[in-house]
Amino acid sequence: MEEDHSEKPIYRGSSKHKNRPANEQKCTLCPEWTHKTSEKGLSHDMCTHNWGATKATALFDNAVCDGRKRRYATAEGIAFEAKPSADGTWHGYPIPWEHVRGAIKNGWMDKGLVSRRQVRRYMKFEKGDIHWALQTDKHQ
Repeated sequence: MEEDHSEKPIYRGSSKHKNRPANEQKCTLCPEWTHKTSEKGLSHDMCTHNWGATKATALFDNAVCDGRKRRYATAEGIAFEAKPSADGTWHGYPIPWEHVRGAIKNGWMDKGLVSRRQVRRYMKFEKGDIHWALQTDKHQ
């Protein structure tokens, strides 16, 4: 399926991937460094946050498209996947490396964007472990 390039896609995070109270089931949580800005951190309102000033948007803008309505990016040794949200925007979240196509992962390793050690460290996690990517906040 070919991606529609007529309009620039808009990135906006989803509260289900943030370590904030929300009335929905939580999924893998994004590290704080992905959504903080120079002005402030993330509040509870995803719509009013300045997403354009975040690392998450920079990752999204430079992500690799896989032709299946998914985009992939990497930073701090973590792989991220973005997909369309129901409101026409996109949201992203950390994924274990086992879910990234080999060609994408190998290309990033060849470019030095991620190391083999980082890939091994974040290769696989228990299904219920939604906090694993938060450990990279300690490095920021």
